[in-house]
Amino acid sequence: MKLSDLNSGDHATISEVGQLSLPSVVKRKLLSMGITPNTSFYMIRKAPMGSGLLLDIRGSRLCMRRDLADIIDVDRVSVEKVEAVPTNG
Repeated sequence: MKLSDLNSGDHATISEVGQLSLPSVVKRKLLSMGITPNTSFYMIRKAPMGSGLLLDIRGSRLCMRRDLADIIDVDRVSVEKVEAVPTNG
């Protein structure tokens, strides 16, 4: 699945970055922003018209254009909610 196919609130892991025909300058830029294989992230939201995405990745917020998100393959991860257990102390 492509990064651009995710919905707000989804958690995912990057599986592959770019295509073979992608210019190396673009690949280097993505890698320098932390978009590397096996990196987990959280989709915060999409722009109203779908032109941009806001991600929480490696402790930073990253805004990305949809055309770049279309070349990044991801695997959606299901996250189970964990309840906090109160303790004495």
